[in-house]
Amino acid sequence: MLKELLKNPRALIFAVLVHVALIAILVVSIQWNAKPAKLQGSGDIVQATVIDEAKLQAEKERKRAEEEAKRKAELEKKRAAERRKREAEEAAQKKKQQEAERRRQEKLKAKKEAEERQRVAEQKRLAEQEAKRKIAEEKRKAEEAKRKAEEARRKAEEQRKAEEARRQRENEELLKQQMAQEEADRAAQQRQRELASLQSQYVAVLQQRVTRNWLRPPTARAGMVCTVHVRLIPGGEVVEARVVRSSGDPAFDRSAETAVLKSSPLPAPPDPALFQREFDFVFKPEG
Repeated sequence: MLKELLKNPRALIFAVLVHVALIAILVVSIQWNAKPAKLQGSGDIVQATVIDEAKLQAEKERKRAEEEAKRKAELEKKRAAERRKREAEEAAQKKKQQEAERRRQEKLKAKKEAEERQRVAEQKRLAEQEAKRKIAEEKRKAEEAKRKAEEARRKAEEQRKAEEARRQRENEELLKQQMAQEEADRAAQQRQRELASLQSQYVAVLQQRVTRNWLRPPTARAGMVCTVHVRLIPGGEVVEARVVRSSGDPAFDRSAETAVLKSSPLPAPPDPALFQREFDFVFKPEG
């Protein structure tokens, strides 16, 4: 019992206080009982009786106090045991909760680590995929640039060849044109020479024809010349003969006009290109 009281200080203090109170009550009771005057002949008996009753009462009180203290100590012990049990259960529950929380944190940590590993692996996969894509893209761009360069080179070569062919064609065409122009010029010159020759011949024929129809005026002198503007209609018929450059002798000029009119129709030129509706005829009867 002492061990139980030592384990519970409150119960021990309470028990000591109870005993001190019982002793104090006992002492007071003894003193109070001793104050009345002693009766003759019965003093010892009464005193002994009172003392025995007081002792008995004190003993009862002591026992009651001890029982009360014991009861309270047992109750306190029971409460302490229940409290320890409750505390142990709470500690066990807390430990269980802590263990569950620890396991939950470990699982959460493991999950986070797994997610992190997965995230890192996914990032690595994406990085590798991106690197492969970039390599493929760079390769594609290089091939595209090479293709474009080849296409540009091919087009440039085709353009160069086309330009050379065009220049060659132009040169050939220019050469042909030059040759044709030279040929045309030669032909034209030849034609001009022919026409000039024919014109000279035609003018000589006209000169002879008009001279045959000319009547020499008395005032005419050797070497006289005048220019007659002649206008024809198709067929060579003369519709007008007018002196535009006089010889200085009106009679000579009129004789020239008359000779041209009398020569109508004039002979056709040897080449149709020499035919003119109007022309100036230099009349020199004495060439």
